[in-house]
Amino acid sequence: MFINQRALGRSVSRSVRVLALWAVFATLLAGTPAEARFPKVVDRSFSLRQQEPPQVQPARLVILVDESGSIGPADLEREREAAATIALGEFAPGSSVAVVGFASDNGSQSPVDVVCPPVTVKTAQDQQSLADCIRKLRKRDKAEGDGTDHYAAMQQAMDYLDDGPPGSAVKPKMIFLLTDGKLDVSESPRYGPDNAGDQRNQAASRGLDDTLRDAVEAGVQVWPLGFGDVDRGQLDRFATGGFQGTCGPTVPRPSATVAADAAAVSGFLLKAFGTARCAGSGDIQRRRLAAGEEESVTLNVPEIATDGSIVVVKQDARVSVRFFDPRGREVPKAGQLGTSSFQDSGANGPVESLRITNPEPGNWTVKLTSPPGLPDIEVSAVVLWQGAVRASLTVDPPAPQRGQRVKVLLTLQTRNRPIRDPAQLTGLAFTVSMTNGTATSEVPMSDNGANGDDRAGDGVYTGSVVVPETAAKTTKFVGSVQGIGVSGDTRTVLTTLSDGRPGLSAQIALGQSTRVEPGRSVSGTVTVESLLGVRAKVRLQITDAAPGTKASIPGDRTVFEVPATGRADFPFDVVFAADSASGTNGLTVSLVDDANPATTLANYPLSIQVGYPPPPTPWWLYLGVPGALIVLAALGVWARARHRRRRVSGLAVFLFQRGRQISDIAAPAGGETRFPFVLRSEHGVAPQLAPPAPDDEEVYRLTRDGRRFTLLTPFGERYPLHDGERCDAGEGLELEIRDEGAMTLAADHEGGESEFGATTRYPDLL
Repeated sequence: MFINQRALGRSVSRSVRVLALWAVFATLLAGTPAEARFPKVVDRSFSLRQQEPPQVQPARLVILVDESGSIGPADLEREREAAATIALGEFAPGSSVAVVGFASDNGSQSPVDVVCPPVTVKTAQDQQSLADCIRKLRKRDKAEGDGTDHYAAMQQAMDYLDDGPPGSAVKPKMIFLLTDGKLDVSESPRYGPDNAGDQRNQAASRGLDDTLRDAVEAGVQVWPLGFGDVDRGQLDRFATGGFQGTCGPTVPRPSATVAADAAAVSGFLLKAFGTARCAGSGDIQRRRLAAGEEESVTLNVPEIATDGSIVVVKQDARVSVRFFDPRGREVPKAGQLGTSSFQDSGANGPVESLRITNPEPGNWTVKLTSPPGLPDIEVSAVVLWQGAVRASLTVDPPAPQRGQRVKVLLTLQTRNRPIRDPAQLTGLAFTVSMTNGTATSEVPMSDNGANGDDRAGDGVYTGSVVVPETAAKTTKFVGSVQGIGVSGDTRTVLTTLSDGRPGLSAQIALGQSTRVEPGRSVSGTVTVESLLGVRAKVRLQITDAAPGTKASIPGDRTVFEVPATGRADFPFDVVFAADSASGTNGLTVSLVDDANPATTLANYPLSIQVGYPPPPTPWWLYLGVPGALIVLAALGVWARARHRRRRVSGLAVFLFQRGRQISDIAAPAGGETRFPFVLRSEHGVAPQLAPPAPDDEEVYRLTRDGRRFTLLTPFGERYPLHDGERCDAGEGLELEIRDEGAMTLAADHEGGESEFGATTRYPDLL
């Protein structure tokens, strides 16, 4: 029996569309905003104490690039790529970057080429100047000095960075050294005009030791990266000889890396940069980009990131780049979109960078488009990021007694939001220490729901410690959050120990709710115990509200009168405004002595999700497994039918010259959806159609959608065609597209409809 497949496809397609429309309609009904389903709580006035937003810390970088005679053209290009990736990927506007090439002095040349003097990368013009000057890196020949003078290179770098001991300058300082060889100044008279080669190398080596000692004193890290035939021991000497401090207790110290070849330089340098800078990064994503084609790269920006750069190595300035945020919106290359701001540089060069402040978290898409006629090239993209964070340290009770167990809580927020997702906090070090006099003890911290921690995985790290019986009057608690991906922050709380039982002591408790709707509240209780012998008043207040958090305690629930003696419980509510930020909200509820607000009796850091509950399950999901299988089967039939409509098997292209057919070519059999071919025209030989070779640049590409065909020429022209139509190919030539598969079906099933929905041909009528 002959089955009319096109009629079946139409029937299935209609059924799927009806089901989809019902699903969308039901979802819209179910997803009616909760503002319409629940009455709003009237907004009250808010007086929250919000701190200035944290900023990423700028850095000072010097990139030293080997220009010696052993560097090949491909190696040099990779070095330029790697230097540009780091230089343009630096995301802090106050950072400075310098790029210095080096080889040796063979008598009349300087051993270093300062291709990029220190540039503060604040504006797009600053970044563009870096992109331009990096292209000046070159390979030296023997007459120019083709040795390897690491000492001179390090001296030049330290000249930019040697401005005092660690801590005297705010910015972290680091040197990245790219080299393919060993120290070799055997031809350099600056190390002794009458010395032999070994003597000169020894003199340079002694000078290098002095320079590394200077690096330690100035707080300069050295990250060496070698490729090819290098001396690993000498590279280790660079890494261990410089400053050994890091940006976090769990962050590795400077180390040497040896890559197999220059092709791996970018990846290794990126890893070193991330470790030195405490910056997060994804893996470098590489693609082959054909002429006239578009490739997409997906890069993930985590929720904790507040500043970042997407760096695209496109090899050729003619490749265009577009950036799309996780919502699918194409973002501008300058200016703002929503709460994010953008600054693009390098668009007219081989490396382009988009710096983003307050990026949307999620998967970003980079689309690269090559113009017709451009050779196939390898392109790559990578994202570098960091979170500007602020830690919040709470000590409870705020004025403990000697011998009393104290609870400490440490949380983290960025300038945009509090961070409570455990996945975002993985790898960070939450540390607290207690210092009394000269004795310091570490407080174990955890977020596992045990040992005093209220709730596992809520981003509130908790620990406890007993204040020594011999403690002095003042005890210092220091909390710190550090690690890869954050700028790091340290908070200090000084507590004054109370002698004997305090006149007033208190505890704050809040419900275990993890979510609240905008305009609604969470309930809590404050318990106060008094030994004063006279009545007193205490006041609740909200402090340290995270960015976007809008909350209040109603006025009639903020001040409570405490009895002269005994214990009393007072209920209260924390109301979240209708326009409080969606997602995680954070704040601290504090209880103070109303007569002396500087005296804090209790603190409670609150972290909660603000948002509406998910809508009810749409009715169509209640169809159950049989119904779901029917829908899935229908979708599968539709998808297969769509793929069949796009297959190019059965198509043929005919070449005509002044109305006479001179060549033809058939599409490949199978499931291909593209049909590439070339038009070869050589002097003295008739033009011919042929499959493309790997190095062919002028390639025609034919695609189909049922009866409609699209021919894309190597020159950017796009021809929509039907079966049997012709288009101009220049110089008196024409191309005709025929669906020979449809003709075969017509012969097999005379009077029936053809596969793919293509036009049916009847040979007896042609």
